[in-house]
Amino acid sequence: MINRLGSALVYSTYLGGSGQDGGAALALDSTGNAYVTGTTTSPNFPTVKPIQGRGPGSDSFLAVLESPTAGLPAMSLSRSTLNYGATGSIVTSPQTIEVSFTAGQAVSWTASANQPNIAVSPSSGNGRGGFQVSVTAGPSGVITVVAQASNSPQQVQVHIESVASGGPYGSFDTPSDGVAGISGAIAVTGWALDAIEVSKVDIWREPIGSELPQANGLVYIADADIVPGARPDVEAAFPISPLNYRAGWGYLMLTNGLPGSGNGTYKLHAITHSTTGLAKELGTRTITVDNTHAAKPFGSIDTPTQGGTVSGNAFVNFGWALTPNPAAIATDGSTITVVVDGVPLGHVTYNQFRSDIATLFPGLANSNGAVGFFYIDTTKLSNGLHTISWNVFDNNGRGDGIGSRYFNVFNNGGVAAREQTALAPMPAQGAIFRGRGNRNAQRLEPDANGVLKVDVQELEWIEVDLGASDGLPSGERRKARSSPGLNSEGRRVLLASRSRILG
Repeated sequence: MINRLGSALVYSTYLGGSGQDGGAALALDSTGNAYVTGTTTSPNFPTVKPIQGRGPGSDSFLAVLESPTAGLPAMSLSRSTLNYGATGSIVTSPQTIEVSFTAGQAVSWTASANQPNIAVSPSSGNGRGGFQVSVTAGPSGVITVVAQASNSPQQVQVHIESVASGGPYGSFDTPSDGVAGISGAIAVTGWALDAIEVSKVDIWREPIGSELPQANGLVYIADADIVPGARPDVEAAFPISPLNYRAGWGYLMLTNGLPGSGNGTYKLHAITHSTTGLAKELGTRTITVDNTHAAKPFGSIDTPTQGGTVSGNAFVNFGWALTPNPAAIATDGSTITVVVDGVPLGHVTYNQFRSDIATLFPGLANSNGAVGFFYIDTTKLSNGLHTISWNVFDNNGRGDGIGSRYFNVFNNGGVAAREQTALAPMPAQGAIFRGRGNRNAQRLEPDANGVLKVDVQELEWIEVDLGASDGLPSGERRKARSSPGLNSEGRRVLLASRSRILG
């Protein structure tokens, strides 16, 4: 048997005896075992537990030849094709191929390209990992990945095209133009591609009243998230476009934050940008929002982020949920269900305080306990793209889904190692406080070497007083969190268990 690429012999053998032997058909299974049928007159034709013994004359046979690769793990590559565009010195950014093996086995692998303008880094690894592929203008080629795996070697086709960028293109898909009666969060979505690369898609709106717009005459809302794997339809429609697998973009917009507390008519704009400096408006959508008469629960999921990658057996899914007065959400979280890929996983631990939510939405039944969390064992999910949302109901029976998004799982049979950070001396003028909920904070002091190690319990918060070193008035505090990241707006937020904030 030769390998998958027809470039090398995997195994060979002799089958037969002292008579006349003839093969009639040959087939292979997924592990490389060979199945041979035919006839034989050999009295010593090799058999193992035959259904019938030898008879006179000619006999039929079915022989199974076990491949030496049987029992080896299977290798998986995240992609089999990569597309690049080049114009002058500008080329598509490096792209990553992820390598993994069944059962998370630590199998050595190598990757090599057949063209000098295609670079692979690193060129080898062990077990789960990956390599980046960068190119310069020149011929297309092939990357070959070799490992002690049942389906080795495998190839990645690298397509490089010299182009004259005509600018990005795409579509603004949701919400529908002219839609009314919106409240809470809405998905702003579409897709965008470019002959070289889309650098970002940003969402804007037209100014309301005396608002001062930016130079383009619009008010900036946010950058959309670009989510790999979210638009297979676009990938299929544009098979040779660079980065066609990450054409989809989306932003979950909380309409309560729009002018007038999210009550009125707003015109949204979606603008895509390319790495060559070109921009194109993908379209506009006019929406009418009425949060005053909203009747359903609303909120958002903070982690996982849109299109983010997670791993491990205790990933913390954070989010928050509220409902309009006079209704309330059960503080035990029994009416908030985490749904992954359409399957309910369980109920969140709810009724956790977060000051930014309490400040933004005061006076609701759950304003001081809007945050919930849930541990997800991602090792029970397949590697690849998944969906997550929360189903939230209040005590009036009103319900809605919140936070719907895509996320990726990438595990290797075990819990991913947690990133470790060395302790650093605390700034002399800084002060660190620890607290929980809205209780009084406890000031923490560094040791004799100026190092402060902070141990926090689940859902405690840490507050760092930076004094006036960053231009804030003396005594004004900035809060930080360890998960899912530092809060640039300086609000106090929640900590995941086993998390660390280091001075």
